[in-house]
Order: sequence, then C-alpha cells, then structure tokens
Amino acid sequence: MAVAAQKKAADAARRKRINRLKKIIIGTVLAAILISVSMSIVCGFLVWKIAGLKEELRESEARCETLLEAMADGNFHLDDDYFPEEIAEEEVEIPVPEEPASVDEIHTRKVYLTFDDGPSENTRAILDVLKEYDVKATFFVTGQQALSHPERYREIAAEGHTLGMHSYSHKYSEIYESVDSFGEDLLMLQSFLEDTTGSTPVFYRFPGGSSNTVSEMPMSQLCDYLTDNGITYFDWNVSSKDAVSPMRPAQEIVRNCTQNLENFDNAVILLHDAANKTSTVDALPEIIESIQAMDNTEILPITEETVAIHH
Repeated sequence: MAVAAQKKAADAARRKRINRLKKIIIGTVLAAILISVSMSIVCGFLVWKIAGLKEELRESEARCETLLEAMADGNFHLDDDYFPEEIAEEEVEIPVPEEPASVDEIHTRKVYLTFDDGPSENTRAILDVLKEYDVKATFFVTGQQALSHPERYREIAAEGHTLGMHSYSHKYSEIYESVDSFGEDLLMLQSFLEDTTGSTPVFYRFPGGSSNTVSEMPMSQLCDYLTDNGITYFDWNVSSKDAVSPMRPAQEIVRNCTQNLENFDNAVILLHDAANKTSTVDALPEIIESIQAMDNTEILPITEETVAIHH
C-alpha cells in the first residue's frame, strides 16, 4: 500500500511539472507570436509611411520643376495647387525678384554752399570759381556795401545764385535789441535788395545763427517774426570754420567742408565772403571737386524746395 501511495504521489508531481512546462511553452509561443505580429504591424506601417513620403517627395519635385519652368518662361504665377492645403491657407507668398531701381529712384545727396557777410573784395573771385565749375550757390548778404558797391549784389543775382539776407548792419547789439529793431534792419536790407536786383529776397540767416547767445531777447520771437512775414531762415549743419581765424589754411577749410558730408542727406555748408578770407577762395575749387566726385551728390542753390536746416 505504501509503495502504491508513493507512486501515486510521484505521478501527481510529474503531471504538475508537465503542466507547468506546457504553460511556459505556450506562454513563450504566444509571446513570440505577439512580438512577431507587432513587428509585422510596425514594419507594415513604416513601409506604408515611407511609401507615402516618397510619393509626396515626387509630387513636390514635380511642383518645383513646373514652378521653375514657369519662371524661366516668364509665365510665373501662384495658385493654391502649388502648395499643400495648410500652407496655401497661410497665404504664403514667394517674392518676385525686384527690378533694378531706375535712375530717378536713386537717392541724391543735396549740398548747399552758402556764403555769409558779403559782398566783399573777394566776391568776384568766388563768382568766377563757381562759374568755372558750373555751380550755383547762396549768398547771405549784408548792407555794408550797399552804397559803395551795389553792382556786386546785382552780379550775384544775375549769375543765377540765390540772394539771402544776413541783416543790413550786422551789428548784434542793434538787431538783437528788440523785435522792432530787428524788423527795421530786415526791412532796410530787403528794400535795398528789391530796388537793386529787382527781386524780393525770402531767405534769412541770423548773424551768429538762430542758436546764438548774444541776443537780448528770445530768438524764438525773431524766428516767429520771420515766419509771420513769409521769410524762411537757414542755419547750417556743416561749418568750414573759416571765421575762426582770418587766415585759416585752405586745406583745413577743405577738410572741414567735406570730411563728414556722407552723414547728411541735405548738407548746408557755412562759408564766408569777406575781404580777409582769401584762404576760403583758395579752398573753394577743391571743395567743389571733392563734392562733385561723390556718388549721387549735387550742389544746389537754396530754393523754396530746400529743406530748412535749423539749430
């Protein structure tokens, strides 16, 4: 009996081991099958995706070729069929190459040569240089030679230059004493120039500029006075510094007038027409040549179209 019982227990244990092994084998097989199926699905998806990408690539290449051909033939235009829907909805634009700018569209720098304090013994020499280079300038004159040399005012106007006013007396203590004294001085010079040249001057430059600190009254009042009387005043943004000393070297004057011109679209250069300013006359030819050598730059007289420079 004992032997039979032991045999029966051994058989039961063996069956348990066999069942356990079966379960392990079946689980392994099922896992392998699942992994295989999963890999097949993934691979199939990747193959499908790659095929789709290849197709999109071919379509994109075809669109590009069509687009390039159209551009080459000069029949280029855009419509939504050239792009995927999501791009077309964003209204993406392909820039069309711009045509070169015409001559009229090229920016031109304007340079204005202005001479204060004249006329003088050097006026004729200045006019001769300007004539030689076919350049027109602006002369802000005083009335100091009104009685002795009225012909000099006429010569400036007759040769096509702009006559502006720089006060009759050029005496700061008188013209800047009050609005009335300023107006009287202005009217005296304006009337003289009208009688002498036949034209009414409408441009003014304050002695010392509109930012001078000599005036006994606010300069803003005098600026308003000019505006109310239809007169435009001009300061400068480039100084020759020829007024600092009577005989400043000509090369320094040239350098002061030309070294920073590229920084301005409208450059108003301050020079002086006075008997002791012979170096200014000597410097003038090189000043003009240097400016004329600059690209897209022209020398002009001040007119009503000129942008006024104010300090």
